[in-house]
Amino acid sequence: MDSAVIAALITTPTAVLAVAAAYAAGRAQARAAHRGPVDAVRRQHQREAYAALVAQAAKYESHMVRVYFGIIEPRMQRHWNDTLSTQDNEALAFAAAAVRLEGPAHLADLAHAIERVSNQLYGAVLELQHAEDPFMSRAYDMFDELYLSLKDRAKAFVEAASAHLNDSVGHQLPNVG
Repeated sequence: MDSAVIAALITTPTAVLAVAAAYAAGRAQARAAHRGPVDAVRRQHQREAYAALVAQAAKYESHMVRVYFGIIEPRMQRHWNDTLSTQDNEALAFAAAAVRLEGPAHLADLAHAIERVSNQLYGAVLELQHAEDPFMSRAYDMFDELYLSLKDRAKAFVEAASAHLNDSVGHQLPNVG
């Protein structure tokens, strides 16, 4: 057999493998080029949804405290003309729903937990508002526990959301440390 034929037979599989590897690398690079902007937009939507929930939770906490103190200390009511309304929970529920849609699942669960405890806190304050003697109401004892639970769940959400957002971009940044 001619040495040129032998050389061709030996290098052909290597060339085929090289072409296949180049093709696969090109496809992967094209997918990454397409997915990069899509992932950036997705991250931005998530960031906005997470920030809205955190802001609404903080606003809600503050409002509930003002209403609570207005109930148990009527002199405070003059300073903070705050009362409960059915709209108090709507912005928080909407922000939690946005997080549930944006995901991921573990953050959606944390957002739902914030919404659940905010509903319980609303119920306790509503019960206090309608009690003849707020200090004798079961809701008076529950307020602190529910308020602290809301703060804890909001804090847990912030930590998990921050970790998620930083992890999702962390693979693109060099490790400086």
